[in-house]
Amino acid sequence: MRRLLPLLLSLLLPLGASAESRLPFWQDRVGDVELPLPFGIGLDFYTMDQNYDIDYLDFDLPGISLDDTSLLAVTNEVQHFDLKLDAWILPFLNVFGIVGQLQSETLIDLSKAPVQGLPFPLGELAVDSDGTVLGLGFTLVYGNENWFTSLTTTFTDTDLGGNFESSVTSTTIQPRIGLVRQNWQFWVGGLYLDTEETHRGKVELPVLGLIDFDVVLGGADDWNTAIGVRHEFSKKAALTFEVGFGDREHTLFNFNYRF
Repeated sequence: MRRLLPLLLSLLLPLGASAESRLPFWQDRVGDVELPLPFGIGLDFYTMDQNYDIDYLDFDLPGISLDDTSLLAVTNEVQHFDLKLDAWILPFLNVFGIVGQLQSETLIDLSKAPVQGLPFPLGELAVDSDGTVLGLGFTLVYGNENWFTSLTTTFTDTDLGGNFESSVTSTTIQPRIGLVRQNWQFWVGGLYLDTEETHRGKVELPVLGLIDFDVVLGGADDWNTAIGVRHEFSKKAALTFEVGFGDREHTLFNFNYRF
């Protein structure tokens, strides 16, 4: 991922001087359809609240074990800000790269866990972290002046800082179908998210003191529903707002400038 993002940017930037004549490729095959300007730079602000499942949990306490990690409640809150560069390679294909900053708060409630070998319940394990996000993705689009459908896929990798050794990898798939009304677009769709979050380090628990732990977390729900709206102020500038709801909630603000 870290090698692919600079490669994408190096391919896009030299094309800027002759963008109108070179991109998108195959533009002569769509007739007199008005296409977006080929290059874009955007700012994203994204939040998400979701529940996690524990895929793996290990802690260094001889003779003490958790019988069933599925009984543990895990919640995750994310705030994500990024810069996105994109290009229309084909009339129906947009590719993009992102670099940004993520803040994450994950709370693992151990108080209801059936712990063998302890006369008292464990407490809560709070993991606060932040780090740099790198990502790549693409969008496929089909439609006309009245409606559209699209499919966006994004791959991200995040190295998190903080008190623990942490990382997050994710794959998102966003199908949408919507209406076009002059400078407005309205859509309904979904968000599929496959996340793996890992944390390793030492944590202090009541009475027990510092212990080594290793945990791998994944999203409890793969899909949630989303609705959104986009307004184009001109051919060059547009603003997008989307909300997601269900067992997982998210919000997305995006400003995009094309050239």
